[in-house]
Amino acid sequence: MGVKVMDNGISFKEKLSFGIGAYGKDLVYGIVATFVMVYYTDVVQVSPAFVGGLFLVARIWDAINDPMMGLIVDNTHTKYGKFRPWILAGTIINSVVLALLFLNPADFLQGTLVYVWCAVTYILWGMTYTLMDVPYWSMIPSFSSDSKVRDTMSVIPRLFAMFGSSTITTFGLMIIAFLGVNMGGTVSDGYFRFALLIAVVFNVCEVICFLFTREHVVTESQERIKPADALRIIKENDQLLVIIGLTVMKEFGIYLFLGMNIYYYRYVVLDESWFALFGAISFASQLVAFSAFSKLVEMISRKSTYLLSLALLISGLLGMFFFAGAPGSSTVVFGICAALFSMGNALICVSGTVMLADACDYGEFKTGKRTEAIVFSAQTLSVKFGSAMSGALGGLLLQFVGYVPNIAQTEQTIMGLKLLMFVLSAIIFATMMFIYVKCYKLNGDFYKDMLSMLEITREQKKLEQAQA
Repeated sequence: MGVKVMDNGISFKEKLSFGIGAYGKDLVYGIVATFVMVYYTDVVQVSPAFVGGLFLVARIWDAINDPMMGLIVDNTHTKYGKFRPWILAGTIINSVVLALLFLNPADFLQGTLVYVWCAVTYILWGMTYTLMDVPYWSMIPSFSSDSKVRDTMSVIPRLFAMFGSSTITTFGLMIIAFLGVNMGGTVSDGYFRFALLIAVVFNVCEVICFLFTREHVVTESQERIKPADALRIIKENDQLLVIIGLTVMKEFGIYLFLGMNIYYYRYVVLDESWFALFGAISFASQLVAFSAFSKLVEMISRKSTYLLSLALLISGLLGMFFFAGAPGSSTVVFGICAALFSMGNALICVSGTVMLADACDYGEFKTGKRTEAIVFSAQTLSVKFGSAMSGALGGLLLQFVGYVPNIAQTEQTIMGLKLLMFVLSAIIFATMMFIYVKCYKLNGDFYKDMLSMLEITREQKKLEQAQA
């Protein structure tokens, strides 16, 4: 195997195009992650327990589907590279499924068939999103072998992804109302038309990404990777396994809050305008955090930045639990807590992407094979599995605490929501601190020494190939 570095010059147009790709795909992920649960329970009116079970089953399937997609991408060789063709094809297919996902089956089906429609379209959405999400994130190590360039290329898509998710959280409810009830339709119509609008923007963004990006670090003459090799590569990369565990926990904690917050605004503080307020605060706070990431790493190290992100998340959640969890709570206090949470979320997202890029090098160092897509498929799997686990638990606990849609909730139900969203999430993030300190080692001298030895190994392989 040889690794060919085309050049390290990445133009502004290419950086912008890659970022635009993240904006489009996180619009899609945002509408599903933010609204699909409340859409199912309050619009389609299927049971919360069913929704939770569906999320869990879908993620069990993803445990097989996502690594297989990584394997397919790493075995792809075209004149457009191995990543971009899948980004484009996956986008087109996923857009169609997104529209079907928000086409209300209760309007044309009855009984069990409604549940079947929800199950099939949700699982298909996850599968087709994988088609483009795995190759998208897998491109990051192919932009450069330089760690500073990678830090930059990890921040850019996370920044644009934040724009995408903030668009959903800030304007989502308003757009749904405008496209539905305000245009003479129903809430269900609003969701469907919003999904169609998102699908169009999604396609435009990914076409731009396809046309104006390319691979700069290209793996040459690597033998075809078999399914058994993929499993071995993941198993032997102990740092990838640590990252997978941390990412699952992070997504679990984040989406215990984000996936349930529409219920919090609607039924706990009784003010849905807080949904847009949170979106605006989140946008501004994450913008600050993304902009500060590289400087923070230089000042206090990657390790300290990761731990700081967890501390910010915990502070924001506990602040909301104690000081902003009832009707009439101070919007100023809520805003401060939301800002802390959002900055922590931004920092940990970028840190996680950088860690995965480093895990690609570590995997090559240990196994001799460079498999970006297999490594980054772990991110797609971990993100979807963690968020779905939070949805599964959330759905089951909503039913357990007596949640009934579209009516005032009991005190027991409200306290259950708050404990689920704030306290349980904070406990998860505190546990992550311990695991990171004890188990993650791609920092400091160890990481620098590993990169030096990897470069020596690459040069030796080049000499051997030249002499052969």
